[in-house]
Amino acid sequence: MIAIALAILSAATSALSVVLVRKHSAQSSAFNISLAISWVGMFILWPLALVLTDFAAFNVASVLLFALSGILTPGFVRLLYYQGMKKLGAPVNSSLFAIYPLYTSLLAVLFLSEILAPGNWMGIFLVFLGGVLVEWCAREVNSGNKHSRKNLIYPVLGGLALGVGSVLRKYALDLFNAPVLGVAVAYTFSLLPFVLILAFSKSIRKDLSLKRDLRLFWIAGIGQAITWMLSFYALSYAEVSVVLFSQC
Repeated sequence: MIAIALAILSAATSALSVVLVRKHSAQSSAFNISLAISWVGMFILWPLALVLTDFAAFNVASVLLFALSGILTPGFVRLLYYQGMKKLGAPVNSSLFAIYPLYTSLLAVLFLSEILAPGNWMGIFLVFLGGVLVEWCAREVNSGNKHSRKNLIYPVLGGLALGVGSVLRKYALDLFNAPVLGVAVAYTFSLLPFVLILAFSKSIRKDLSLKRDLRLFWIAGIGQAITWMLSFYALSYAEVSVVLFSQC
């Protein structure tokens, strides 16, 4: 029950953060929003990780997996999610992004030997169907201003990256049960895609203004840090499939 409660709280804080980001998203780019939120999370998570982690049980392989999962999510996922939100709008983007339980469940069965009940598969189907219906209805309502279908790639790829990252996190937590350290490491390595983009894009460097974006998105950054901590703690108590369906 504690895992389910943590997963539901994680989903609630995530939704609130998305609303806060959406409020100011027109004033910044997806890249800048993502970077600002990641920076806020770093400053919150590392002090907590140093205090709450039992380093006597330190496991190198686990930390490497936390790092790899962080590059995928929140690294690439955050970029894809906020870009999708700007291109498609929050309802369509969130609904299509929510298909990630399909990817996660299949990977959990293959690599974590988890067993899904018929109800789990029904839940996957309903989430998938819901995403399709929301996208279809949004297209009908906004028929005079249709979004390009190619923009659907943002939430789809984001969901896939999140699914892979979830499996990596669960495996890492099984090796070394250090949820807060795991989030802190993941957040640190999530900056790698940003560093690479900044290194090769002069226009993005020119548009970057952390002072402005931290002022706009620091509350959302705190919310996302709490979201990820709750999610990691939930994974430390239960299987991936239990956590993700509690979040849906």
